[in-house]
Amino acid sequence: MANYNVQITNGSGSQIMQSGNYSVGVVASGYEANTLSPTSYTVTGSAGTGNFTVSACGVLTIVFNETGAAGGAPITSGSVVMTDSTGQIEYGSPVSINANGEAVFDKVPFDMENPYHLYFKQLASDGNHAPYPEVFDVGMGLENQTEYVLNAPICEQNFTLIDENYGFPVADAILSFVGE
Repeated sequence: MANYNVQITNGSGSQIMQSGNYSVGVVASGYEANTLSPTSYTVTGSAGTGNFTVSACGVLTIVFNETGAAGGAPITSGSVVMTDSTGQIEYGSPVSINANGEAVFDKVPFDMENPYHLYFKQLASDGNHAPYPEVFDVGMGLENQTEYVLNAPICEQNFTLIDENYGFPVADAILSFVGE
């Protein structure tokens, strides 16, 4: 019986194969080969589909703080989720941000030569900081990696709008503020 090495690109691949029973193994940077499931596959006389899973072994700690760098004052709660590059498709469940500003993602893929690009979206922050407003990219090149994300301090501002000529409150208006 023949042996085959099937190239997997973006989660899929194909190969013309002879009928028979095969043991299956995997080589994928940042993944634990012994977590492959299933480890056998049978080819019959017709087209087939094999669905396999494998578990990554990296750990990513994302620290949310007031500077976006080591040493900044941390936020104290919130959540973040892994997404696609657009932020529209979520992968896995949201991860809570702890009192030290840390969200830990276990079992993420990494590759020292060609880092995996993982995308994240912050869903919430504590009431004193603005959540990071965009999807952000982490190039996962180390088995244990820490990244820092800025959550700028915020505080409530109260405004009044008064008629200049008579001094009474304006009943219905919108004040627009544009950052500089």
